[in-house]
Amino acid sequence: MRIERTLEAGGIARVHLVRLREEPWGAVECVGALDPAVPVTEKIVLVVSSQYGCPVGCPMCDAGRGFHGNLEAKDIFAQIDFLMESWAGPAARRCPKLKIQFARMGEPSLNPAVLEVVSALPRRYGIPGIMPCIATTAPKGSMEWFERLADIKDGLFGSGMFQLQFSVQSTSEAGRGRLIPYPVTSLSGLSRLCERFVRPGDRRAVLNFAAVEGAPIEPGVLRDVFDPARSLVKLTPLNPTGRSAASGLSTMFRSGVEPEVADLVSALEEAGFDVIVSVGLEAESEAGTSCGQLAFAGSGAPERFQKS
Repeated sequence: MRIERTLEAGGIARVHLVRLREEPWGAVECVGALDPAVPVTEKIVLVVSSQYGCPVGCPMCDAGRGFHGNLEAKDIFAQIDFLMESWAGPAARRCPKLKIQFARMGEPSLNPAVLEVVSALPRRYGIPGIMPCIATTAPKGSMEWFERLADIKDGLFGSGMFQLQFSVQSTSEAGRGRLIPYPVTSLSGLSRLCERFVRPGDRRAVLNFAAVEGAPIEPGVLRDVFDPARSLVKLTPLNPTGRSAASGLSTMFRSGVEPEVADLVSALEEAGFDVIVSVGLEAESEAGTSCGQLAFAGSGAPERFQKS
């Protein structure tokens, strides 16, 4: 593995383009990050890729510009090892929350090697604070993968040291199909996964919505399907990527204080859900740190967009 390019984002993130194979498509992204709201002594985040590109092809994500197969376990470990040394450093061993997020390039549930990596994390690194986080669209046909993951979680990562994040994007099937152009599990199926994964003492599953104009987010629908005791809602603005601009997508909000999102948050809270509104720093957008932007910089540079 060799480092081809690195981007800094406001001192809170460092994005690396790392080459694993010599083919033109053989480079992926990995990220070391901090949570601006949490001291580095309490939380460190490492984000790794699981595939060369992504087959899901979401219209807001530059990682979906192409797909060339799965990474092997050794390739995923190479990213983690590098980030452990270059970003986390000695503080990793003392950190109570070392979040290793399978979320950069690729759909992790389509790669069996991710299960191999997750199951080996405790013995490979011996760090009590390691917390795997799987960010997924939950493709149809992946339930066996999730069942195996749940068994690993139950055996190795109890007491809130595991997180599952679902890219939901909309409560309407038409909206989900527009933003996730790949066969994915229904909302009721996601709810059943929440029931399987979230036991007493576990961290709740996160229902992620990149708030896009025209993609409904209906609190009543969520309340009818999901249990707020097992899930919470996370709202983020649409990232300014090349694909989101080319797809004609507009963000519902930018700063998190607009009436549109304030009213939605209130309605979600009235429906019983805890809500996180996650707005990245301007430096992150300026640097072009969204998934796939660095890997595919030569095939259409990210364009800035304005809220319509």
